Amino acid sequence: MRVAIIGSGVVGSATGKGLVSIGKHDVIFYDINSLALDRLRKAGYKTGNIWDIDLDEDVYFLCVSTPTSGGQIDLNFITAAFSNLAYQIRNKKNSGYFVIVVRSTVVPGTCRRLMLLFEEISGKKAGKDFGICMNPEYLREVSAEEDFANPRIITIGALDELSYEKTCNVFQNFNCEIVKLNSMEEAEIQKYIHNCFNAVKISFFNEMRDHCRRIGIIDPDIIFQATSKSCEGCWNPSYGMKDLGPFGGACLPKDTEAYESWAKRVLGISSVMIKAAIKYNQKMIMLNGNGH
Repeated sequence: MRVAIIGSGVVGSATGKGLVSIGKHDVIFYDINSLALDRLRKAGYKTGNIWDIDLDEDVYFLCVSTPTSGGQIDLNFITAAFSNLAYQIRNKKNSGYFVIVVRSTVVPGTCRRLMLLFEEISGKKAGKDFGICMNPEYLREVSAEEDFANPRIITIGALDELSYEKTCNVFQNFNCEIVKLNSMEEAEIQKYIHNCFNAVKISFFNEMRDHCRRIGIIDPDIIFQATSKSCEGCWNPSYGMKDLGPFGGACLPKDTEAYESWAKRVLGISSVMIKAAIKYNQKMIMLNGNGH
């Protein structure tokens, strides 16, 4: 397949290089950063002018930055990338069917809004002239290329079946599960669930480490290692994910309250993570009744 990578930073570079290594795709990189393209070109990869995109591609991967500004997502770069491609497509009379694959992390509803913008500018119709899907990336910055080459899972939320099939064809040589989500919005929010869970887990153990040190346990790593084996929330991947309402039973409600109270009395601090869990659980009990 003919594949264009629009945005050749960490994600775009790893994505494009990984697809080249398969040997079944003709990949070209685009970026507004000439230094990024120079590095790729010197390494033997094909690059192009972002203002003069080859419009005969089967798939366009959008891998541009979506930073935060004032605490909110900044969609200026990805909007500009969509607009630029749409303007160029508009001036090409006989472009065939293609798929736009968003790899950038975007809030739910973004892909659909950008699809409508693309239709307006290009004069093309989604589902007829082009397809679109959200394909979240799960790459770690320090090992992005290795992570792309050895994915644990590939997730796709597509506009329609043809968009999904075309995107699956790109990844057909990867030996991992491809999960088909029901919509682009599901794929968009899944990426945030992925990242937010990681953030919450790190913050929880950072807080527990602080509490341990306050009572003289300087290195709590052995405690955390034991927890990883004793705690079902660690060793059972599906723990807590079923729609069973708030937590309940004989242990969790009383022990979270006891620990939060102890932290206040003995450590002189409020346990932010535990307090938040208790507060949200109480909210769910008010809405749904007692927990499981």
